[in-house]
Amino acid sequence: KQWYQRRVRAKASDFVSYTRAALDKLKLSTSLSDEEISSYLRRFEGTEQRKLVVFYQLRTLLTRVIEHVILIDRVLYLADNNVTARAIRVFDPVISPRCYAIVASK
Repeated sequence: KQWYQRRVRAKASDFVSYTRAALDKLKLSTSLSDEEISSYLRRFEGTEQRKLVVFYQLRTLLTRVIEHVILIDRVLYLADNNVTARAIRVFDPVISPRCYAIVASK
């Protein structure tokens, strides 16, 4: 048994089918027609779409860095308070980037 579900975009041939598949995957029902869904795409094409692409690229690039900074900050906080602490990897980061645990002892 696979631990993950296949990506929605692999099943979709266009934006409408992608939206329907995503809503099904999230178990959300909607009364939107195909035309209403298409109108959202038309409305946000161009400048808004570029902004969204840039946002997601930045988010993807910075996610691991930010999570590691938070992890290091927590370990250093514990060290500053005379607690022996270290971050250890508990499982494969391919499964989840949040694969570290903080182990501490006083």
